[in-house]
Amino acid sequence: MVMGIGINQLRKISLKLQVSTLLSYILGFTALKLSCSKKEGIPRHGKINTFGYILGALSLLYMMYSGVRLIIARAAPAILYIHGFFGLITLALSSLFVANRWSWKTVRNMRTLVVLFLSTFSGGVYLFSRLYKSEVPLRRQQIKEKAD
Repeated sequence: MVMGIGINQLRKISLKLQVSTLLSYILGFTALKLSCSKKEGIPRHGKINTFGYILGALSLLYMMYSGVRLIIARAAPAILYIHGFFGLITLALSSLFVANRWSWKTVRNMRTLVVLFLSTFSGGVYLFSRLYKSEVPLRRQQIKEKAD
């Protein structure tokens, strides 16, 4: 429990932040496609996606706490390591795009980053559903034992 919030609540907060990240990326792409000119659309697209990146980075704190707890307890499924690996790569490449540091900021590379993000996001949703389902019956049992 962190600051009075249980691990499942932290996972829910993280999932909501990640869904918000995905929605902001979709909004940024839509803003780019609906703009009349590239001069107007690209900066708007960049600002919206930077906001999405910040939301995703914030959710990392919750995800890392949950993951580290599972690793320490030796209860981490293999998908956690795969998800973490792809998540770190996605975060590192995303930070380069947000910082606008490399000249390889091309449409092809952005599409590659989108595939990485969607793969990581999908793995995270699967991991959330797997962990949440496994802990809900355990929590109910604990509540029942306290009541008895």
